[in-house]
Amino acid sequence: MELSEALFSLLHKVRNNIIQQVRLLDADLSPMHLKSLKVISKITDCTGQKLADFMGRDKAQINRLIKELVNQELVIKTDNKNDGRSQILSLSMRGSELIKHFNKIEKQVMNTMVSDIAPEQIEQFIQLASKFKNNLD
Repeated sequence: MELSEALFSLLHKVRNNIIQQVRLLDADLSPMHLKSLKVISKITDCTGQKLADFMGRDKAQINRLIKELVNQELVIKTDNKNDGRSQILSLSMRGSELIKHFNKIEKQVMNTMVSDIAPEQIEQFIQLASKFKNNLD
């Protein structure tokens, strides 16, 4: 198996396992919605522009996504005191609960994936993955 096949196969399998588990939450959200919620939960004073930059998407697409998340009562927008042209995005109580469940699912999938792998091998993989990423930056 070539490196590209191994990486694609692994990413596909992890993504599908997470999606299967997320469906059990009965949350009608796409992977992009979930990733957006996770990013919003991690970035301090997250704005639509910061979210667009982080996710590598255009601002119009992110604005539509934010609107959907606000309509689903998963995200709250508040005025940005430092910049009157933008709003700060934060998770609502419902959004926070959903991300808590999502993080548990993600952790379960990761634990299953590495269940018979030595900690040293996991660390080596993390270092290699980091080098792969840095080489592409």
